[in-house]
Amino acid sequence: MKNDFLNLLDNINDKQIDIVDKLSLIVNFIRPKNFNEIEDSLHKIDMIVDFFRKSDNLALSISNEINLLLIESKVSTNIVNLGILSKNGFSYEIRNRFYNKFLPNPPKKGDFRYIFATLFNKKNDYIWVDKIDNEKWTEFFSSILISHKYTGKLKNHIYWELIYAAEILSIWIASEEFDDNFLRLDKKLLNRDSVFISLQRDLSDLIHKLQLDNVDISSIKKDFEHLDVLIEQCNKQVLIFKKKSINHGISIDLTYELERLTQIIKRLDYILALIKSFDTKKFHISLLELFKESIRKNATKNSLYELYEQSIKIISKSITNNTSEHGEHYIASNVKDYIKMFLNASGAGIIIAIMALIKINIMQSNFSYGIETLFASLNYGLGFVIIHLFGFTVATKQPAMTASTFAEAIDKDDGRKANQKKLILLTFQVIRSQFAAVAGNVTFALLLAFLLSFYFISNNSVILNTSEVEYYLDGLKPFSAFFFAAIAGVWLFCSGLISGYFDNRADLLELKSRYYHHPLLKKLLKKEIREKFANYLHDHHGAIVGNFFFGVLLGVTPFLGYLLNLPLDIRHVAFSTAYLGYASMHIDISVGEFLFYFICVLMIGFVNLTISFSLALKVSLLSREAYFGNLFSFLKLLLIEILKKPHHLIFPIKDKKTKS
Repeated sequence: MKNDFLNLLDNINDKQIDIVDKLSLIVNFIRPKNFNEIEDSLHKIDMIVDFFRKSDNLALSISNEINLLLIESKVSTNIVNLGILSKNGFSYEIRNRFYNKFLPNPPKKGDFRYIFATLFNKKNDYIWVDKIDNEKWTEFFSSILISHKYTGKLKNHIYWELIYAAEILSIWIASEEFDDNFLRLDKKLLNRDSVFISLQRDLSDLIHKLQLDNVDISSIKKDFEHLDVLIEQCNKQVLIFKKKSINHGISIDLTYELERLTQIIKRLDYILALIKSFDTKKFHISLLELFKESIRKNATKNSLYELYEQSIKIISKSITNNTSEHGEHYIASNVKDYIKMFLNASGAGIIIAIMALIKINIMQSNFSYGIETLFASLNYGLGFVIIHLFGFTVATKQPAMTASTFAEAIDKDDGRKANQKKLILLTFQVIRSQFAAVAGNVTFALLLAFLLSFYFISNNSVILNTSEVEYYLDGLKPFSAFFFAAIAGVWLFCSGLISGYFDNRADLLELKSRYYHHPLLKKLLKKEIREKFANYLHDHHGAIVGNFFFGVLLGVTPFLGYLLNLPLDIRHVAFSTAYLGYASMHIDISVGEFLFYFICVLMIGFVNLTISFSLALKVSLLSREAYFGNLFSFLKLLLIEILKKPHHLIFPIKDKKTKS
């Protein structure tokens, strides 16, 4: 280690090397071989600190160069842009990152981002930098800036760079005054100066005061307090936008703009806190946290995966914003809701048995693979739309909605962590609701399949021949059936996202007004009927489109398997039940065999529900930046509650003191 240090001193004494390269040599010396083991790095920092504290000519010369480098650098650029979404949107950011990944930007004098990229050029540098505590980093930076020749000038430069950064951010915030998306949500912005403009004006006045030779400290203190109030009002205005977007529609662009505006306001608040505490211990700690954050962001500055994660969060926020509003309608919390859920699911079971019969006829018609896929997709898609139009319920369509309600419960809890006792209650309600829906679907799909088969057999006809019976029964056997059920679960999740997206589009495009004022509808329908028609199509726009596309996804899956030469298919609990009903009536099947296949059907339903619910819950949590907490702790509590009152999982029985 000592020899390495002597080599370092020889290298940084070379006058042909510029200060950025000298700093790079120092960082390379400190950087550990194993990023998780920092003992050697701590010793090396101590060696560097001791070297600079001796204040010999070499140490003072390098310290002066470092001071001058910082004075000539645009610190404000790094502070303003660090971790803030690009104003140019995702498409520009993808192109820019992809280009820079393979052909990086050339170095620019004064570009602080280039300095960071040169010094901390390893992907995992942030790990070891973060592991070294702030006290050690304070010693390090104090030592390399030990020369007093430029101390005053450097402090003055950093102070005004912070002021400049705050001013730029306030201008960005004020520019949102006439954003089309925000004006659509709150037209009052047109009639008065918004809090965004007020913030920019007041900050500009404060900067003007700070530039005066004689500064009134008490007046400045009051100005900062007033700015804190305006920052809080800006945050409240963003919340107003978010709440209004639920009823007025939220697009991906709007979600992106709200996310970016939130980040800018938060960053301005952070910079104002730095200015208020300038050159104090609190200021130095905050600056070190910014230093560590800069290294983390530098590691991912050209990361396409990070951009993908950001985009997923933005998209999930724009979609699940709507579904959470409807989730409670899919949870039976009392006996009346429970019976209603069962009856609605029963109606869906009847229609699904008919859809399954149509699918069997399509398969028997010997169409080409493409035509067969088209008819199967239309059968599924239009069938699910009809089920919705009748107000019936397909059991497995619920998880995407109920998952958003779960996530909302987590989001409302302190610290965005799950209140697991509250979630246990919600879990019981969801399981009960799913049981009622599955029971309704399965019971009536099976009964109608029995009746239709009996009718055909009584009239000397059959629905299925022997080979077809074998095909449909084999399709229910583990474990291929469970894999295909998982595929159906993914499509169920996707259909929930599609529904949420088109519900938002309905509000965004004001479909209600568009239908109501449509010239053709004005000719065909009276005012009252047209209003009801417009309201219905607006309210059910997402559900109709989501149901149709769910059917299409189910229908095209075998065709995708055919094109890719992969064994792809789908298994859905209600359709599998109907196929079991048709098949079992055409052969002599024992009670034991029937129960085996029936248990397989229930397992298919379990996979359908589990996959779709898990994916929907993950996206809902991601959109709210909330987290579930300890899964094993939750499962333990759930098991305890199930053992206490297992009957509550099946039926909403009232307790003596509380309602389940």
